[in-house]
Parts: sequence; C-alpha cells; structure tokens
Amino acid sequence: MAVNWLPFIGCLSIAFGPSVTLFLCTAAKEAQAVILLITSAFFWLLSLLLSSLVWLAVVPLRKHLAFTLVFSVLFQEALRILFVLLVKKTNVALSRISRETTDLFHGPRYSVIAGLGYGVMSAMFMYVNVLSEASGPGTYYTPGSPSMPIFVSGALQASVMTGLHVCWGLLCSDGVEKRSWPLLLSVTLTHLLVSCLTLMNEAGMSPLYAIIFSYLALILIGAYTFRRFQGNVKPFFKIL
Repeated sequence: MAVNWLPFIGCLSIAFGPSVTLFLCTAAKEAQAVILLITSAFFWLLSLLLSSLVWLAVVPLRKHLAFTLVFSVLFQEALRILFVLLVKKTNVALSRISRETTDLFHGPRYSVIAGLGYGVMSAMFMYVNVLSEASGPGTYYTPGSPSMPIFVSGALQASVMTGLHVCWGLLCSDGVEKRSWPLLLSVTLTHLLVSCLTLMNEAGMSPLYAIIFSYLALILIGAYTFRRFQGNVKPFFKIL
C-alpha cells in the first residue's frame, strides 16, 4: 500500500508547528519549564477523566454531545484555576527553602507554558487519531464540506485551540492573581462558546464555519490578552 507522507507532514505542521515554535521560545531551555508544561498537560488529562466519569454516570445523556461538552469545559477551567493556585503555592515554598531565584514562576511566562501544556494535550486528543489516517492513499470528507479533507479541517482546529488555551492560561492566571471573578468567568464562557462551535459539525454544517469563528475568537481574545499585559511580550519568551 502506498504511503502518502506529504499530506501527513503538512497537516502535522499545521496542527503542531505553532506549538513546537512556542515551546522552543518559552520552555525548551529550562528543565523546570518542561516539567511545568508536562504537569499542566496532566491536569488537562485529569479534567478528561472527570468528564468521562460524568459521562459514564449519567446514562440517559450519553448520546447528547452538548451535555458532555459543557461538563468538559467546566472541569478544564476548574482544574486550570487549581493548577495556577498550586504553582503559586509551590513558588512560595521554593522561595522559603532555596536562596536561588528563578524567573519562571514570576511574570506571565509560566502562564504561557501552562496554557501550552493544556493546548497541546487537547490538540493531541482531538487530532492524533485523525492524523494517523492522513498517511494513507485516500482521504476523507465531512458531509458538510465535500471540498475540505477532514485532515486539514482537524489540523486547523487543533492549531487554533492551542493558541486559545495559551490566551486562556494567561487570563486565568491574571484573574487568580487579582481575584477577578469576572475575568475568570469570561475565560470559562469564551471557552464554552468556542467549544460549542464544534456542534455545528454534528449538525451537518461545514467545519469551515467553526474554523472561521474559532480563529476570529483567537484574534479577539489574543488582542485583549496582549492589551491586558500592556503589549509587553519580552516576559513571555526565553529564546534558545
């Protein structure tokens, strides 16, 4: 059987290229940052476990995707807040037992790394199974979009969700730091709104609509995040 690697590499680059670039610019140089990213990804897995338990417990609503989606978003955001609180307590404990200081837990860079861990794990669960079929000789299309392969639409959706999780991670950290409940609520609501866009695919509509609205949301939320942090991007990165 012929293996078509070109679509596979292209879709892989679309889905995870931005994530790899951001990883190299923020976390790759420090072991602590890598551990922080992996721990953040683990918290996302915990939210998936809790969502699965709810799905198993409520038998009559298993066929309703919207029900599972709402609880999944709520668990993700609750554990994101818990993770931020845990990082802050860890920072306090480290400052008491060690004289060496690190800039990882100070400023917004750790929030970027934490959001990246959330986003990468989410994208992997969303897209890896689909991507594994992209190296085959054929392709697949959704009923709502006979002109766009599911590999491309899935890659675009995985990429935009990673970017959104990075923005949500920054805003969530800022909301916890300043005890701004409206900001934390807005993160949850925008996450729920973007996630609900995927229900358009279930309704037989073209995935292009969900992709366009998701990227518009990324632009708006990204612009708001950039403005909230006063347009200073230097604390976000640590280039190799």
